[in-house]
Amino acid sequence: MRHFLLSFIGLSFLSQSKATTDSLLRYDNAIYEGDVRSVQFLNSSSGFNFPVVSLGTEIETLKLTFDQLTSERDYFQYTLIHCNADWTPSGLPRTLSVDGVGFENIDNASFSNGTLTQYVHYEVMLPTENTKPKVSGNYVLVVYRNFDEKDIILSRRMMVLSSKGAVNVNVSQSSQVEFRAQQQQVNFVFNKSSATYFIPNPYTDLRTVVLRNGEWKGAISDLKPQFIKGNSYEFNQMMGTQFDGLNEYRFFDMRSLQIAQAGVKKRANIANQKHIWLISDKPRGFDRYMNWRDYNGRILYDNKDLPEATRVESDYVFVHFSLMMPAIAEDVFLYGELSDWEIKEGFKMYYNTESSQYEAVVPLKQGYYNYLYCAVSSDGNTNFKPIEGSHSTAENNYMVLVYHRYQMLAYDELIGYGLVNSQPNR
Repeated sequence: MRHFLLSFIGLSFLSQSKATTDSLLRYDNAIYEGDVRSVQFLNSSSGFNFPVVSLGTEIETLKLTFDQLTSERDYFQYTLIHCNADWTPSGLPRTLSVDGVGFENIDNASFSNGTLTQYVHYEVMLPTENTKPKVSGNYVLVVYRNFDEKDIILSRRMMVLSSKGAVNVNVSQSSQVEFRAQQQQVNFVFNKSSATYFIPNPYTDLRTVVLRNGEWKGAISDLKPQFIKGNSYEFNQMMGTQFDGLNEYRFFDMRSLQIAQAGVKKRANIANQKHIWLISDKPRGFDRYMNWRDYNGRILYDNKDLPEATRVESDYVFVHFSLMMPAIAEDVFLYGELSDWEIKEGFKMYYNTESSQYEAVVPLKQGYYNYLYCAVSSDGNTNFKPIEGSHSTAENNYMVLVYHRYQMLAYDELIGYGLVNSQPNR
């Protein structure tokens, strides 16, 4: 119980903190300040949370939104940094990779309205005339304060596509018999659309990345084509392209704080803060697979209590999670978009010996949430299967990115993108 209370107090303090926790830029999706919350970066045209956009398009845009838990507005800017396929800086000067002045002010800022937790909500639409990608490939969007590019607030990965062909993706059960019930195998073919686009050294200059549900941490990269037939490059490996299917994400709904919602056991206001207690979870490691519609780990921020609620009228709520199971040697964490797809200390579960369950209290914004539990060993290895199980019939989205090394300027172009669902008919 002592650890549980310390966790609660620590999270409460963190929600009000403005201290910079890490000022060194990582070419990754990262949050650098404790009071920055509810970050989303998605394709605004489709609403999908994988931020890929076509080069030179006037229709497709990306949308970045985030909150800062403070009562005063900050003055932020953002810029784009071009990267190689492995997310190392490409070395391209900004004048060659980005059209315009190279940065943009974040002017769309709104104060929270009628909420117990005060915050400022920021929104960014890009590209703009001041920050328009000139070449395809990977970019890191960096948000910083008061024109100081070392005072970093957050960073997000984005991809700019200059399509040179179609990527046809197939998901099946693992070809390895011993893993057939737990793993999904991803094979794909890149069909070049023009014979005049040359790939003279495909085994050295083509790079590929396969992701499950947009998670970079578990991505499989640098697969080589097994066969090349004319304009088709076949990536049909028997080994090395397997992912754990895992399970459907757990969920709860707190779009309304006035009426009963899915997964919520009770609600209360304590010390001028809103709290909800979720129905206790149980391990699913040995359960049979059950199919239900999930959101593949994502969050839908929404408010059903007000007829025309906006993002600034949704409150932050202390959400009480509980997982009924015996204590294990590994640490247990909450995982999903709610943890920014990271194993973070603020989402660690603490074992309550009195109730024989793992517990955590996490401040989250009103919305519909998906999540999983992850066991993390002392050496940092993550394992979902003991708590969540793994099934080759589970529903997942798979993304495939195909890069080609541009020889004249020595950077990686993004020339192909494929997206497929493991259960397309569901």
